[in-house]
Amino acid sequence: MKIKFLISAMEDMRSIKAFIAKDNPKAAVRMIKKIRAAVKHLEEFPHSGRIIPETANPQLREVIISNYRIMYQISDSTINIFAVYEGHRLPPS
Repeated sequence: MKIKFLISAMEDMRSIKAFIAKDNPKAAVRMIKKIRAAVKHLEEFPHSGRIIPETANPQLREVIISNYRIMYQISDSTINIFAVYEGHRLPPS
């Protein structure tokens, strides 16, 4: 399957990297690499993430890495990453 990062998810990742980099630039790079590795895994195993608990839609799923939720939607041949954010926050609307 093809992975597509929506603009919202790319902005989320930039914000995460900038926030972590204030204290530890190397940790920021490591976290982004972990997130990207988790997303890469979805190419082969798109249903490996759990259904987002706030929804009942089996096409809306998430993977949790550290304290970040990577939310995605499965369509015919594409996985659309639409949000990456800290788990203690409310999901994007």
